[in-house]
Amino acid sequence: MIDFPPLDPGIEIVVASRGISKGIAQTEGPQMVLRPSVQMGPFQVGAQWKNLSSAVAGGEAAPFVSVSPKIGKFQLGLGVAYKFQTGVHEPTDDKSWEFTSNVTRKFGNLGVRVGAIYSPDDLGGAKQSLYVDAGATLDFAKTWRVGAGIGRRERKNGDDYTSFVTGFGKTFFKGVTVDARYYATNRSDLGDFYEDRVVVIGRVAL
Repeated sequence: MIDFPPLDPGIEIVVASRGISKGIAQTEGPQMVLRPSVQMGPFQVGAQWKNLSSAVAGGEAAPFVSVSPKIGKFQLGLGVAYKFQTGVHEPTDDKSWEFTSNVTRKFGNLGVRVGAIYSPDDLGGAKQSLYVDAGATLDFAKTWRVGAGIGRRERKNGDDYTSFVTGFGKTFFKGVTVDARYYATNRSDLGDFYEDRVVVIGRVAL
């Protein structure tokens, strides 16, 4: 008889003073992200929705499947999501597959991570899109952490850019965290969504 890991349902709620994805803004004001899921061992199945500030849609949803095995001292992550925009009110390319991968390694209180997000046909007018990023986080004083990262996004029929982030966060108790982060890109000339900004993010995992 096969002994399967128990099912562990949960939901994550994120509220940010401004929505950020792949280093650039997605909203002109606050963003809420709802992420219900079911975990079974290293496997996770779930869905996500978040509001957008867009001329063509009011939100973005995505069912997803991911797996996060541990190999030696490395934590791996692989996932696939089918993104589609909600509240669409103008003709647009509003559906996209997205594939993610990452690897994390802990050295005591220091965590180092590299990752990549690839879409063969991104939302809107862009086609192929690849975002590669790397960063590090240092935990201290039990519930505090600081971190920094850099990313590079290249798109066919879209603007390329390099993104930067640094910030700190605190865990108040299990499942409740607050972060303050400073985001910037090398292409602030492309408009408000690419300009420097400070974002406060609250996260609750139930």
